[in-house]
Amino acid sequence: MQFKIPHKRNLLCAAVSLSLLPIAGTSMAQDEATVEEVIVTGSYIRRTEGFTQASTVVQYTAEDLEAEGTLNLGEVVQNMTFVQGDSSSITNTIQGTDSRSTTVDLRGLGGRATLTLLDGKRIASENVNAMIPTIAIQRLDIVADGASALYGSEAIAGVVNFVPYTSYDGFRIESYAEGDTRGDYDEHSVQMLWGEQIGELDIVLAGQFRQNSRLGWDERSVLANSGLTLSSNAPGNWYIPVRDEDGNYTGARSRGVDPNCTDGAMRTDYTPDVVANAFGQRRNNHCWFDYGDNRSYREPTETNQVFANVTWDYSDDLTLMFQGYHTRLAERTYSSTSNPGQSKIGDLPAARGELPGNPFRACKGGRFDPWNAGQCLNPDDALFGVDYNGDGLPDRGSADLNNDGLADAIVHPNGWIPLNEDVQARGLRPINKTHTTPAGHSPDMDNLSDNIQHVSRYTIQADFTVPFLEGWEGMAAYSHNYSNLEFMSNQNYDITYMIQGMNCDVVSDRSNCYSPFFIANPADNNSRHVMDAIAGRSVEVLQSQLDTIDLVFNGEIPLFGFELPGGPVGAAVGYQYRKNNFTNVPSEEEIAGVTWIGGYDREGVTNGDREVDSLFVEVAVPVLNNLEVEVAVRNETFSTGQEATTPKYGITYAPLDWLTLRATQGEAFVAPSLTSLFNPVTCGLGTITDPFIDFDGFTTTCGGGNPDLGNETSESTQLGFDLVFDNFDIHISWSQTDFQNRIIGFSAQDVVNADYENFKSATGHTSGYPSLDQLRAWIAHPASNKRIIRGDDLFALELCCRGSNNAEFVKVTAWDIQGNYSIGFDNIGDFRFNLQGTYIDEFLYQSKQTDPIRDGAGDYNYGISAVPEQPTFKANLRTSWTRGEHSVVSTFRYIDSMPWTPHPVRPGAPNPDFRFLNDFGGTYFPNNILDVGVKQWTQMDLAYTYRGLEMFDGEMAFTLGIRNVFDREAQRSPEFAGVIGGLQDPLGRVLTARVVYDF
Repeated sequence: MQFKIPHKRNLLCAAVSLSLLPIAGTSMAQDEATVEEVIVTGSYIRRTEGFTQASTVVQYTAEDLEAEGTLNLGEVVQNMTFVQGDSSSITNTIQGTDSRSTTVDLRGLGGRATLTLLDGKRIASENVNAMIPTIAIQRLDIVADGASALYGSEAIAGVVNFVPYTSYDGFRIESYAEGDTRGDYDEHSVQMLWGEQIGELDIVLAGQFRQNSRLGWDERSVLANSGLTLSSNAPGNWYIPVRDEDGNYTGARSRGVDPNCTDGAMRTDYTPDVVANAFGQRRNNHCWFDYGDNRSYREPTETNQVFANVTWDYSDDLTLMFQGYHTRLAERTYSSTSNPGQSKIGDLPAARGELPGNPFRACKGGRFDPWNAGQCLNPDDALFGVDYNGDGLPDRGSADLNNDGLADAIVHPNGWIPLNEDVQARGLRPINKTHTTPAGHSPDMDNLSDNIQHVSRYTIQADFTVPFLEGWEGMAAYSHNYSNLEFMSNQNYDITYMIQGMNCDVVSDRSNCYSPFFIANPADNNSRHVMDAIAGRSVEVLQSQLDTIDLVFNGEIPLFGFELPGGPVGAAVGYQYRKNNFTNVPSEEEIAGVTWIGGYDREGVTNGDREVDSLFVEVAVPVLNNLEVEVAVRNETFSTGQEATTPKYGITYAPLDWLTLRATQGEAFVAPSLTSLFNPVTCGLGTITDPFIDFDGFTTTCGGGNPDLGNETSESTQLGFDLVFDNFDIHISWSQTDFQNRIIGFSAQDVVNADYENFKSATGHTSGYPSLDQLRAWIAHPASNKRIIRGDDLFALELCCRGSNNAEFVKVTAWDIQGNYSIGFDNIGDFRFNLQGTYIDEFLYQSKQTDPIRDGAGDYNYGISAVPEQPTFKANLRTSWTRGEHSVVSTFRYIDSMPWTPHPVRPGAPNPDFRFLNDFGGTYFPNNILDVGVKQWTQMDLAYTYRGLEMFDGEMAFTLGIRNVFDREAQRSPEFAGVIGGLQDPLGRVLTARVVYDF
């Protein structure tokens, strides 16, 4: 693929602003290194290693990453004190978290507000679990404030740069294993790193194979059953026609429950690998569906990664480099037997009385026994029909008195064919746990889906001496990034086969019938081919490519004989061209427009592409030998219509040898992603706590891209100081990020909440649920949101459209602290202490201008899309002891407590309020949750390492570790899965072992 660098028509803004001053990052290990000239993340100007930088730059060395006691980079990221939000979580709770994909979410501003780099260059997928092998990571640099002036879009909260080994001498092989002490989860990894100088070539190769098992919700039964694992959308809820005392239809209908639905009090908690509570659970006049035994806290994955770097010192003036990596990440997901859908439930025909498995007996006066399948309360009330044509089915007349689209069965006082009612669904899951197992389901009716993601990047780079400019060096690089995700779309059921099966010929084509009921008699069950056709399993594909050309020149600006007291003025100028595109290939059912969950429009293959031109200038001015400022500005122009010019100011001042003061101020931005601009309207499930009625559960939500989205913008300020002594250093920073025009994805909950506020404003309603008449009047009111579709009886949401626009304001004010202290004793050994902490002073947010500004700092913020759970303080204290070949590392982790979010409508109740779970057996809802709140979390990790074991021609080291030494259990919460997934891990105590062999 060839690229032509477009001509820039607009010059850079002449105003130059101060930016990140090149400084040394704070390493968790603080190991001394050889001083040399380097480029440190946060600046393009070459500086002497060890200098002080204006912005906070935290460095995790390879030793620091090893001390985390895990190879799961998602866990490493979640443990960082300045990281918040579900995008950095590793626990699946149905609420946007996925153990397969973890991105870095600095300050809780969202994963897209943090730019993730590999060796200083952009990547197509920011999933840290799909990066290079962990053994190939030399260090991890984190710039914890806005850096768009140097790196462009997405650097609002900061930049995370994974720096690989580009030179290595020797061969290292490592084996790692871990498992929880309950025996439910394990993980294994083998990886290698080899490097050698062969002639003029410096070669580094690395590879990793990693595999982890599944941790199911049913393996933490008490925890899972403390939260919502029951859905009110079950196969057992129907509309039943009402009959009079003579057995004739009255034209009315009642809400009924499948008589095979089990009494909710009989429900049990889970046993792994067993179909749990297959027949639903009845509460009042409603049947619920149990999905908790079908879900996972962690999905099983298999990851293969390779990395290569080849450097060729062609001459003193030219060095060529090739770098590439490829990751294959395969995952199997476990999800609900089938998901519910309300938006198309009116398209289903009535479930005829003669359908196999229909449990609704026709009775005089509607005296049907809901607890005794196939019976009337009084045997004399049972109704019978006739079968004059001898086909074994009750004959039907010509009238349709119950308005269900079917001719009514003939009721005859001397009939001999038992009559079952024609019923209509009022809540349905196409496949339930009593059905014949489809091909894509496990024996215990987990709905399985396999997905495979391939991520790769290949870079060719030239570092050279710039001709005619003495002392200037240049870098030119081309990178090709590729990400391809193929996944089984296992919840796109085909409604056409559902309708076809319900309209089957029961007499001559029995094998093609579809019975949507709970099946008590195996003889009534559906055929395998019918279930497979309804399951509608097909593959979806998401592809993205990113090609970049980078040109950077850096050196010293000649002052023509004049010299500043601090030395020469450093500068860097550069140009970047980016071209990215995406392709979204929907499932076959979505393309055909036949999905059970969703709208009626057919979806097609969606493509989008964009080109970006960027120019930047950076100048470092050493005003004095202890005072330096830097100016940087970047302009980016997007072919999709966006543009941004972002400056940044920075200064460092060292009045004393042991004290450095620093400050930065600048602007940053995030351009809307191609998918957020161009994605077609798609539908899925969303959870809603309805403020109009007593409803908490799933409903169909639809939404797509918005081509009118503009850039998200921010202004950031950071002040800090560093105290550095011989064996002690401390670094404290205050930062404030003012995030404007933030793209907010209005969830279904946001839409319904806004409609409720409009209802109160228009009607004078103050609080609590409105009456049924008030709700009906509001639905007819012109000011009500017509994107909210309710059922006929208004007690169920059928569909709610969501969307996104530039509406949100967020301002985050935080303090970060880094400290290191070391001390040695001749007879005892050397001790080192490291402290990392983050204090959130304010997290102000406002979804739209008419809303009040609220502070989410220190609150759980349930149901608020603008802000994640936000503990006021997070801290990690690491202590290490070394003596000879022996070393011990302990890490103490702390997360502050938070009050639970109050319910928006029910005073004195938490949000969400699922206390109705106490009506079911096997549940453990924490009733005092509002009083207790989210408890503080403390955890201790411990590891012992022995090094220096000589074997053959090499040296071996082994490490034995324990994460969560005291087996701290995750706090029971009323959320889905019963766990606070963004902050707490349900795994419990984990034992780890690592063996490293170097030769």
